[in-house]
Order: sequence, then structure tokens, then C-alpha cells
Amino acid sequence: MSEWTAPGGSPAEREPPRYGELAPAGWTPPPPDPSNPHGPAAWAPPPRPGLLPLRPLTLGEVIAAAFQVIRRNPRPTFGFALVVSIAVTAAVGVVTTFLTSELLSRIAMAAEGDQEAITAGSMLVFVLGAIGSSLLESALVGLVQGIVSLEVARGTLGERLTLRQLWTGVRGRFWLLVGWTLLEGVATLLLVAIVAAIVIAIVATGPVGILLAIPVAILLGLGAAVLYCWLTTKLAFVPVLLVVERLRLGAAIRRSWSLTTGSFWRIFGIVLLITVVISLAAQVVTVPITAIGSLLGGVLNPNGAEDFSNAWVLGSLVAGYAVSAVFAAVSYVATAATPAILYVDVRMRKEGLDVELQRTVERMAAGERPADPFRSAAPPPPPAFGADPSRPGPTG
Repeated sequence: MSEWTAPGGSPAEREPPRYGELAPAGWTPPPPDPSNPHGPAAWAPPPRPGLLPLRPLTLGEVIAAAFQVIRRNPRPTFGFALVVSIAVTAAVGVVTTFLTSELLSRIAMAAEGDQEAITAGSMLVFVLGAIGSSLLESALVGLVQGIVSLEVARGTLGERLTLRQLWTGVRGRFWLLVGWTLLEGVATLLLVAIVAAIVIAIVATGPVGILLAIPVAILLGLGAAVLYCWLTTKLAFVPVLLVVERLRLGAAIRRSWSLTTGSFWRIFGIVLLITVVISLAAQVVTVPITAIGSLLGGVLNPNGAEDFSNAWVLGSLVAGYAVSAVFAAVSYVATAATPAILYVDVRMRKEGLDVELQRTVERMAAGERPADPFRSAAPPPPPAFGADPSRPGPTG
């Protein structure tokens, strides 16, 4: 008796057994497709069209991408950050030098009875100048954060934008970025001022207060450091959300708080690691340059000629400022890119953004112009604090 076969086909052409079922007698798998020798079910890794692979990232990939941003598109990232760094370094140097010389001359020329009051006023002016320089740096760094965040988002899709295109994307978000960075700076200064005021008040109580001031200062300093790290980590995505999802400040704060929930220690650890790496690298380079400059000055000018000494000191200062500006620019880009990269990673882990990014890349490869996946795939912003979620929002 001959074996039964499906009408119009051989045993090899029958329908394959489903998962968990035994193969029918006489069934054989079809021959492999010559165009796909690995078989139809072969796994292929998700595509990497640009800066980041379109899947959840490992620690090494996050760290490498934070510095790869500079190499992939240096002009609008490192170039812009270098201009900001030079401007900040020059402004801080000029303000510090001017205030120091002016205040010292005022103290030297003051009458003996007025020196104490003039010294106190001069120190206050100097502190205010330092605070103003710090706030100026915060405002400019906020702009760098916006440029780099947008570069990370578009670079993940394989785009390589110019500085003009990135500036156009950040336009309209500038004052929000500056306001947020200034708010961060003022909050940090206020926290330090509160700790200092408490310690000074304890010291002013008398000898016992002086003894208590040291342990109280240590405890308050540790508590302030913990509070600072917690808040900065929970709000690390705010600049990214202001630019990439174009949210309002309140909505960006709430969404950053929500996205970082469950990923706090990973975000905090990676940001801290990159900050430490950059700081150590800067010290490794700048400290030897300063030491070598001092030694060479003594070797080349053994007699201590005043003209040569002044020129050498000026040249050493310029070289030191130049190296500092370069490392500051690298630091600006890397520290701004890290939250943006972690933002993409967290959304791929929590919201399946990687699937939407892959679809967008495929449509872009087909010549289409799809909607922005970072905004179209984002859930609606949470209601304002104290709002009733059951009541419909305003329309129109």
C-alpha cells in the first residue's frame, strides 16, 4: 500500500507540524533556502543606524556613546562647547583678576580705622562676582545641554545635523533651558547658604557652640550632599525633555521624576562615573603641564630677569587656560550627552521606544518622512499636582 500524500504535493511539501505536535509519518522538512543559509528563523541583532543601538544599552555602550557624540559630529557639539568654554573661562578670568586687583588696592589705600569694614565689603563684592560668574556659566551650559540632547536624539536615528539645524530645533526652548539651569544653580547656592548659616549661628553661641560646630557641619554637609544627589538624579532628564519632547517645565519635571523611578541607582552611578573619569583625566593632563611650566621657567631664566618672568608667567597662564577650556568643552558635551543617552535607554526599557525607533528608521530608509518618534511615542503628560484625573481637561 502506497503512502498517502496531500493532493498536489509530496510528503516534503505538506504543512509542517505545529509546535508541540508530533510530525506525521513520512514528513520531511523542506530544503534550506540558498538565499538564507541560516534558515528563516535566524536571529539578527537590532539595527544600529546611528549613535545608539536600537535596544536597551549596556554600561559600556552608555559610557562609549557619551564620548562618541564628539567624534561622530564634532563641529556642532565640541566646537560649540569649546566656544562656550572659552567665553566662560575668559569671563571668569577677567572678573576674578579685576575684582582681586581693585579690592586689594582699596584695602591698601584705606585708612586704618576703615580697613575692617572695607575688607568685609570687598569680600562680599568678590563673593557676589563669583556667584554671578557661576550663574553665567550655568546659563551657557544649559544651552549646550539643549544642543547635545537634540544631537543624541536625532543621531540615534542616523541623522547628522549641522549647528544651524540643531539651533533651529532648540529655538523656542532657550529661555526654558536657561531658566532651569539658573534655578538649579540658585537652589544649590541656597542649600549651601542654609548649611553655612546654621553652622555660623551655632558658632556664635559661644565656646560650646564652637565645639559643636564641627560635627554639626559634617552631618549637615553629608545630608545636603545626599539631598543634592537625589534631586539632581531624579530631575536629570528635565533638559532633555524640554528639547526632545518639547514639554513645559512643570510637565518635564513630573515626567523626569516618573522616568527615573526604578532606575535611580543606575542613572546616578553612570553619571557619577563619567564625571569622575573626566575630572581625573583633566587632573592628569593639567597638573603635569603646570609643574613642567614652573620648572622650565626656572631653568630658562636662572637669573630671574623680570621681563622674561612676566612673559613666561603670562604664557603659562594662557596655556593653562587653553587646556582647561578644551577639557571643559569635553566635559560639557559628555555630561550633557549622558542624561540624553540614559533617557533613550530608559524609554526603550520602560515604554518600548526601541520598536518605534526601528519603525521610524525603516520608514526613513524607504524615503518617507515619519513623525518624530520621541514625541509621537511618548505617553500624554501626567496631570498637574492636585488635579482630578477623572475630570476632562480643557479642549480647544
